[in-house]
Amino acid sequence: MYVPRLLVIAVTTVAVLLGAGWLVDSLAAARFERTISQKVEEAARLDVSPRVNVGGFPFLASLVTGELPSVDVHALDVDVAELGMVNATTRISEVAVTREQILNGDLTGSAARSYSRTIRLDGVALGRLLDMTDLDISNPYDISPAGGNAAEAQLTGTPFNKREPSTVVVDLRLVGNEFHMTPRELVDAPADQTPAEAREILDAFTLTLDTRRLPLAGRASTVNMSGGSVFFEAQRFNVPVRMSALSPIEVATPED
Repeated sequence: MYVPRLLVIAVTTVAVLLGAGWLVDSLAAARFERTISQKVEEAARLDVSPRVNVGGFPFLASLVTGELPSVDVHALDVDVAELGMVNATTRISEVAVTREQILNGDLTGSAARSYSRTIRLDGVALGRLLDMTDLDISNPYDISPAGGNAAEAQLTGTPFNKREPSTVVVDLRLVGNEFHMTPRELVDAPADQTPAEAREILDAFTLTLDTRRLPLAGRASTVNMSGGSVFFEAQRFNVPVRMSALSPIEVATPED
């Protein structure tokens, strides 16, 4: 089949232009993400630069629309007082931006439709709160976990005054500012436990925590268990952006 030479040239030209446009857009997005990462690292005095992802393609369309669909800041193994190492993700969505903010990577003063912070407590972090060095977290029902103000988890660990581990199913509840972890069932324990000793084990897996003490920039609004960790999330709406508010270790509310 004969293909006209001009058609081949036209198709090739379009392909080159599209490829060049994609490359320019990708480089601009990468530069923006790198700048945000550096600014958050400096504002929060982090030891490691957080990973930043900007949503929406093409990125440079925000120069015309004046809005970024989302910006995610991921920080791994952040040392938090009382918790040890935690992982945190901060997301701002529907962010109103100016041309200058897109070009210089500084979102200070822009308005975000929503702001959320999620932190993950693995067995080490939650075990630190319970004084257990071998805590394991799993799903007691082998189904996809539900999120909200309540969830369940199965915990296995050795209480500080015991020699052998026990397994307990616990309820995870948010009540106002507080997180309550309450044992529901003693699934497995060392043999020949007296009722009093069984009660001690259940008490060892009991926890009450003011979620405002967590690096959530506000009280937790949802809790769930997934992948061997407990996740807490706090959310705000219609907030001004500060670079320090994107920090994974900030405790104060983002609008303060």
